[in-house]
Amino acid sequence: MKLWSDSFHDGSPIPGEFAFAVVDPANHVALSANRNPQLAWRDAPVGTKSFVLLVHDPDVPSRGDDVNQEGREVAASLARVDFFHWVLIDIPATVRTIAAGEHADGVQVRGKPGPAAPHGYRHGINDFTGWFAGDKAMAGDYFGYDGPCPPWNDALTHRYVFTLHALDVDRLALDGTFTGHDVRKAMSGHILGEARLTGTYTLNPRLRSLDGHANGEFHQVSCEALDYLEIACMGRYKLHLELVGGESATGLAQDIRDHGHAEYLVLGTHDGDIEIRFDHIRALTPLTHGARFGHVTLR
Repeated sequence: MKLWSDSFHDGSPIPGEFAFAVVDPANHVALSANRNPQLAWRDAPVGTKSFVLLVHDPDVPSRGDDVNQEGREVAASLARVDFFHWVLIDIPATVRTIAAGEHADGVQVRGKPGPAAPHGYRHGINDFTGWFAGDKAMAGDYFGYDGPCPPWNDALTHRYVFTLHALDVDRLALDGTFTGHDVRKAMSGHILGEARLTGTYTLNPRLRSLDGHANGEFHQVSCEALDYLEIACMGRYKLHLELVGGESATGLAQDIRDHGHAEYLVLGTHDGDIEIRFDHIRALTPLTHGARFGHVTLR
């Protein structure tokens, strides 16, 4: 099963349009458009009767002592926990796309209503429900999608994992209000297949500068760096990539694609082709015998 989005590419930053908050130089953050991104999928397993979509951030600090505190930073080494941003169930087996803004368009103070969702789907509550529980102005049940809003002083760029599950049941056995953890338990034994798409996001100005993503502009790689990537694609080299933010990827260099705002390396992996934006590659090492270059640091 394959899952993709026209709103952002796998492994790339999520645009502020699809976030709960964006950087504000005066106040650290400001509320954003908070629209759900576009999603599409294909190749569902035979026997699929419904889909479940879960979106979670696995990089949320396990302790809040330093979160959004002036003069302090949340250490990258701090243990992290899951935070659900979207819980959507009972998507019919015939559906293959979700439009941008179809389920969320703007920040709704005290949360959006639920569990009823458009087209007969059902929304669970996301973890903004617990986050705002002690805030008199914001407290409420946050059903449906609410986008990225990581701590503005976090030393770690957060990942947002969109996971589509194909199930062998028409309706998940849950009633009333439910959470992402409830859905994970209820799906056990009913999953026929799944597909993932991951975006990244940070509100830390220092990290956004390192990522080459500040004020809507992107860092351009040098001509020399582009030469190495073109050689790798022509030779179909197997590459190990070190990415900005500490992540890595390994696969066969397939092609270079220009999406207008930035160029991407197409990397063939066991899970299919993925696109990695050039300015997210910190270094690359060819694993193909007889390659024309060795380890190269790009950033």
